[in-house]
Amino acid sequence: MRRLLVALLLMAGVAAVPAHAAGPSGDPSGWTDRQLAAQLVLAGYDMGRLGDAVPQVQAGLGGVILFGTPPSDLRSRLARLRSAGSVVPLVASDEEGGRVQRLRSLLGALPSAETLGSTRTTAQVRDLAMSYGRKMRALGVDVDLAPVADLSVPGRYMEQTDRAFSRTPSGVSAYAGAWQQGMRAAAVAPVAKHWPGHGSAANTHDRAATTPPLSTLEQRDLAPFDALARAGIPAVMVGHLNVPGLTEPGTPATLSPRAYRYLRDRVGGSRLLVTDSLNMGAIRYGAGLSPAQAAVRALRAGADMVLVDPGGPTPVIDAISRAITSGSYPRATALAAVRRVLAVKRTTNAPLVPSSLTPASGSSGATLTQALSGVLRDPVPGTDTATFYVRNAGSAGWDVVNGGTASVATGSRATFRVPSGRLAPSRSYEWRMRSCNAAGRCSVPTPLLTFTTAAAAATPTATIG
Repeated sequence: MRRLLVALLLMAGVAAVPAHAAGPSGDPSGWTDRQLAAQLVLAGYDMGRLGDAVPQVQAGLGGVILFGTPPSDLRSRLARLRSAGSVVPLVASDEEGGRVQRLRSLLGALPSAETLGSTRTTAQVRDLAMSYGRKMRALGVDVDLAPVADLSVPGRYMEQTDRAFSRTPSGVSAYAGAWQQGMRAAAVAPVAKHWPGHGSAANTHDRAATTPPLSTLEQRDLAPFDALARAGIPAVMVGHLNVPGLTEPGTPATLSPRAYRYLRDRVGGSRLLVTDSLNMGAIRYGAGLSPAQAAVRALRAGADMVLVDPGGPTPVIDAISRAITSGSYPRATALAAVRRVLAVKRTTNAPLVPSSLTPASGSSGATLTQALSGVLRDPVPGTDTATFYVRNAGSAGWDVVNGGTASVATGSRATFRVPSGRLAPSRSYEWRMRSCNAAGRCSVPTPLLTFTTAAAAATPTATIG
């Protein structure tokens, strides 16, 4: 009986646990260790099975990277995925052109980087990237794991696969810079890869690879990455590259504290640093690590986000969460990395239209210093700025208030009080508001609302007694 009772109690306890943890909300400093861990993972999913990612997004998964063949209804699948959680996921795809273009069947073929670098001007490449980026955005993809900023070295892997723009640092800098400009103009976040330069290295999908020494890379391979950083590219992907003079012996840059310190010094504290896939041969066979083990090592070394292939990110999130809880991966470091992830999301995701607007349209009896307000909604938590506009009913311009502001945490009510002397009694006014995030992405304005001020109070009449 005792054993049966224990079994029943255990069953009841399991049933009481929700199938998926509640998603993160509010400032990340208040998130659980597991929610922080999940936000640092960019997990691969087959495009035909995106429904598998929904529970992970609901629990706080930082992003998904698309694999496989795109189904014809990919747009609707991605719309469901992007709206599944309290924090929108990044949706990334390898859209370099040529052999590496996962969305070709839906969006049309792109020339390879080598072809673009030899047959197009930089202006043409910028315009092509902007046009293609807009198609990506319309589909629901907001991160391009490109441009390749590696040099084309004759006889080496990148040159053999046509993935590099040029053999010269200046050529790569110009064309990779044009590509990132076009993508950013389309509100797609580009990612420079594969730092510190894969041009002379072997294929890391199969095994560990070694580059020339750091002193050589500093003269050529690093130049395009430095140029992209100066141009404001939001993220850099670190390759599985052993670099004499930089990385610890036998340690690829993705797992090297020395490499991340060096990179951070060159690109600044706000840049998002992402690993190449931790399922690749350079990690599994070269370093002898599972993706979960490598994820913790990469984050402890200085990465902000880890990329893993399809197969389910749960073991990776589990391992990172345990590392945060134990202190082997400090929570403060994880929190700083999460903030960098969210900063990139703000560049590609505008706030939603404010809701719960007051005063409601058609309200009467407003005061002469009427308070206007709305609840700010944003798929990326943070502080947003609401901007308010007021005009006399029927006016062409905002002749009462043209750009009053109030900044509050997303999910909170932003309130602006019309300054004294702007409103008159018994008059009708029109107003609206919109919300902008820290990256300057703004919601569409609210519909136009109206209110009427109260009549002036009667002046007391003096009496003679």
